[in-house]
Amino acid sequence: MTVLGQWHDESSRWLFRLAGAALLLAVALYAFEVVARYLFDAPTTWSGEAVQYALAILIFCALPDVTRRSAHVAIDIVPESLPENARCILGRINALVAALATGLAAWIVAGESLRQFEKGLMTNAAHPIPRWWITAFIALGLASAALHFLRHMMGRRG
Repeated sequence: MTVLGQWHDESSRWLFRLAGAALLLAVALYAFEVVARYLFDAPTTWSGEAVQYALAILIFCALPDVTRRSAHVAIDIVPESLPENARCILGRINALVAALATGLAAWIVAGESLRQFEKGLMTNAAHPIPRWWITAFIALGLASAALHFLRHMMGRRG
């Protein structure tokens, strides 16, 4: 289990790096569009779409590593007021619920991604791309986060 856990942690780190690259790309494209539109009066038809895709990839590629590090926003008034044993139990229950929710979402999105691939569905955009390219990243991020929640529930953290 240790080797698989290490591989999962490292894959989450790599996805986080990919999220960082998507953020850099989104910022660069957004700046490019502003300059092209307002300085040269030559707006692009594709940069807005590319920024949207980059943002989706950014969010769902960052999700696994944020979950691995338990770096998500948390309001912990109730857990902090509980004794240590009860806090631990509540944390495991929360991790289980989160794992089930993200796992179910990953399953649904993966099924949709497969359906989009099989039907050859494209995005509704001026410059369409296959929809499954984006939904596959969403499914991957959700599935990896679900695994991290399960590992947190079992007391194994990255």
